[in-house]
Amino acid sequence: MRRIMFLFLVFGLLACSPAERPADKSVASSGSEMSQESAVEPTGYVEYLWCTDGENYSVESVKAREEIWLEEVSQLGLSRMGSAEITPLGWSSENFDRVSVLFWENKAERDSGWEAYLSSGIEERLNQAYPGVESCGGDGWSNVYPMNSYRLREREASDSFVVGYQFCNFNEGQGRDNLREFLAGPWSEFLDRYDSENPEISFGTAVNVPDLDDEGVERHEGVPDTFDYLWVNIWSNAAERDSGWSAVEEYGNTMMEAANVVSTCSEEQVWTGRSVKSRS
Repeated sequence: MRRIMFLFLVFGLLACSPAERPADKSVASSGSEMSQESAVEPTGYVEYLWCTDGENYSVESVKAREEIWLEEVSQLGLSRMGSAEITPLGWSSENFDRVSVLFWENKAERDSGWEAYLSSGIEERLNQAYPGVESCGGDGWSNVYPMNSYRLREREASDSFVVGYQFCNFNEGQGRDNLREFLAGPWSEFLDRYDSENPEISFGTAVNVPDLDDEGVERHEGVPDTFDYLWVNIWSNAAERDSGWSAVEEYGNTMMEAANVVSTCSEEQVWTGRSVKSRS
């Protein structure tokens, strides 16, 4: 189990969270708020795009469409963009069938990448070649959800994975300093024991801070009206996830009690995932 970048991120994480923005700001623009002198830079920028199946959907047609997309974005020079697809595990949504996830180096790269993509006509060519197969991003790209990402733990790369998301809000009187203390203390202590007892298991953890207008976006089931951050756990498979939560139940009481003091988080939403495009 690898533990990298942890201490560096702990002491710079969430330099100014959406919960602490000035009251007269209606837009939670974490991208600008996180750029204060006391903040470290995010380790990445992540976007979630809702995707729905069309009347001509099939696994084969999606794969064929995907192959063209991969070739096109490669020719466009988006080698540093990564992509994955996640599908609800054990639950479903009326809003989408699955979600496409885009991984960027930073927000500036995302902006220039989208500008190049939209002006290239790739999306139009894909829809002409495979009409009615799938639709991602919503009308006018209204169902694209960007976030600044802080990776606390890196997971060994694999083609498939299981990921869990919890939407978290700071409790009254709590904030970024308290989260740092939790990460550097009870969470780190729990991981020390877990890593020593499970050396073959690799999982990743990230904190994603929304970079969007809380009041102007559509939400799916289980997502609160606002949230300060998204806690992300990613495992290679469901068995590893079960092992992790078993450890929490066995010797993670102190860690969970400390976590619950800092934040209130939604019930974990679990998804299966597959890698679509690696970042080169």
